Amino acid sequence: MKKKTIIFFGILVGLTLVLSACVPGPRVEGSPGISVSEDQVFVAYGPHIYALNPQTGAVDWLYPENGSAQVSFYTPPLVTDESIYVGDVANVFHRIDRQTGSPVWTFAEADDYYMGQAAEKDGIVYAPSNDGHLYAINSDGSLKWSFETGHFLWAQPRVGDNAVYIGSMDHHVYAISLDGDELWSKEMAGAVVGSPILSEDETSLFVGSVGREMVALNTSNGQVVWEFSAQGSVWGRALLANGTLYFGDSGGNLYALDPTNGEEMWRRNYPGAIVGGLSELPEGIALVTEGGSVRVLNYDGTPRWETTLAGNVFQSPAVNEQFLVVGIIDGENLVYAYDLTGVQLWSTTPEN
Repeated sequence: MKKKTIIFFGILVGLTLVLSACVPGPRVEGSPGISVSEDQVFVAYGPHIYALNPQTGAVDWLYPENGSAQVSFYTPPLVTDESIYVGDVANVFHRIDRQTGSPVWTFAEADDYYMGQAAEKDGIVYAPSNDGHLYAINSDGSLKWSFETGHFLWAQPRVGDNAVYIGSMDHHVYAISLDGDELWSKEMAGAVVGSPILSEDETSLFVGSVGREMVALNTSNGQVVWEFSAQGSVWGRALLANGTLYFGDSGGNLYALDPTNGEEMWRRNYPGAIVGGLSELPEGIALVTEGGSVRVLNYDGTPRWETTLAGNVFQSPAVNEQFLVVGIIDGENLVYAYDLTGVQLWSTTPEN
């Protein structure tokens, strides 16, 4: 049995065991992980990480130069000023030179593969693994500490000034000290797949779950500040922008809430599940439905532009102040890039 098939089977088994209800979920296997910087697009797909030119889609470099059928990448890379950080399905986490694509170091202490995007602060990288551990890795690739949860970690950690917050497929969200000790944990109504969101003053943490909820927690003790019941399961990351908390659900609903009290300000409904989460653009937000509908909205929910791609999308669009990039499977190409007015710049399926 091929490694790729094994991964997909494992994901299906994991979802069967941990999800609180029968809900649609992303086919994570085979879905490209995409991130952007100011001057490059990074695509994790199959045996390589690709750095693409944002104007043309041409491959600037790929990592590793000689791919292996036993190693695949699907996690959106973490991009910093000098490095790319990404885990693979062979249980190895990589630091790569951002300009050249050369390896800097690898970390191989995890017991399972990586599906969640890493986070970084003050030189420490926080890598969530499917072995249920969050690994804090020093700048030289050595382990600082690890923290164990009860199931898969698919969510990117959120790193604050005094704590790291992570959601788990074990239905809990955890607050961890910067030394790796548990500060508190809170049980949710279902698995936490999307990254939690911190308020600007770091007093509130906003967490969605597949249990059809969005919850605001007090970061000092994990107590519930407010709860909001969604129509569908919350898979993707929320967005805190323009004084508003936005999130989507599996029923195609986009919600705008007052982050101080959880009151609904408005709601829009679109055909297709919103499983990838939301991204912020200058003066607006972007989302893609599972069926490939790309939508860019103003903060008040009024539409700016939209387009539809043939295929399926399970991750939020990667954006910066100049362009928007979408990764898609079962389509004509793997990656599509647009300027912020909706004009398509290019599409490509990167190759060796």
